[in-house]
Amino acid sequence: MKKTIRICMAGFGHVGQRFCRLLQEQAAQLAQNYHCQILLTGVCTRSKGLLLHPDGLDLTQILTSPWQQLPGWRSGNVLDMIACAQADIFLELTTLDIKKGQPATDHIQAAFNHNMHVITANKGPLAWHFQELTRQAQQKQLAFYYETTVMDGAPIFNLAANCLPGDHVCAIRGILNGTSNFVLHRLAAGDTLAEAIRQAQAIELAEADPSMDIDGYDAAAKICALANVLMQANQTPQDVQIEGIRHISAAQLAQAKEDGYCLKPIASATKAADGSVQLRVTPQRIAKDDWLAHIDATSAALELSCQLCGNIAIVQRDPAILQTAYGVYSDMLQVISHHI
Repeated sequence: MKKTIRICMAGFGHVGQRFCRLLQEQAAQLAQNYHCQILLTGVCTRSKGLLLHPDGLDLTQILTSPWQQLPGWRSGNVLDMIACAQADIFLELTTLDIKKGQPATDHIQAAFNHNMHVITANKGPLAWHFQELTRQAQQKQLAFYYETTVMDGAPIFNLAANCLPGDHVCAIRGILNGTSNFVLHRLAAGDTLAEAIRQAQAIELAEADPSMDIDGYDAAAKICALANVLMQANQTPQDVQIEGIRHISAAQLAQAKEDGYCLKPIASATKAADGSVQLRVTPQRIAKDDWLAHIDATSAALELSCQLCGNIAIVQRDPAILQTAYGVYSDMLQVISHHI
């Protein structure tokens, strides 16, 4: 028997839209392999308002038509949608607030209070309130998934949770911000900072305001989320030593190359003997035989140093919006398989 699973969504940018197209493309697989159909019963954005329909919104219509012309449209906010959507799963896809992880954290807590499983692509709640949210999910016996928060669809958190039983992550090191990595790559090729940023924006890698990436705050939220989940750091972005790449010049890159090094935007988390965790985001000179020296353009990479398993490296080569949407989709399949 095919079961009906209702989801609601906060945010409808590139990720949300690609996720909805993925639902359409994978409908037959969901029916055959997971014996379910997915209904989107609510979606809300600050600019477009709120759409609600208990029998499911028409995905083609919400992707192609002005929302105010669709049945079920009304003014309202995300909390209104959560209260009315009658959903099994809530997707938090709003943009990052680096200062407090809000209002995404409030959205997630409201979803838990309405007995919804939660999937977030927003790293702010993990960077600021991970322990609190995990405790609330456990108390209510609800799922809380967040694979998309750090490296799009690359299975970092699932790897650690499912493939390293009895082991502990002692250190984390990687290139987590594709925009910064791309910009440094273009600077080394002779572009100015402004030219490199424009190229990143042209391929939809950088936002109209690239400061979150260039100044290191996006990577800071990511390394904080990783450390909180994998190392029980219980820290916030305020605890991260942050240095962006805005001041890096072509001359510095050329000098590093002449000295046998390259400059890369490195994020790291290191656990000290007393159990404290030091978090850093900074451009670093690394030797050319360091494997991270070969991560160029829009690619991202991560190395986990484990107590028993040793060092494990993951590379995601030039991810696109499909990979981010897939991360949300894979989390949804985890909820369907293990919790519904």
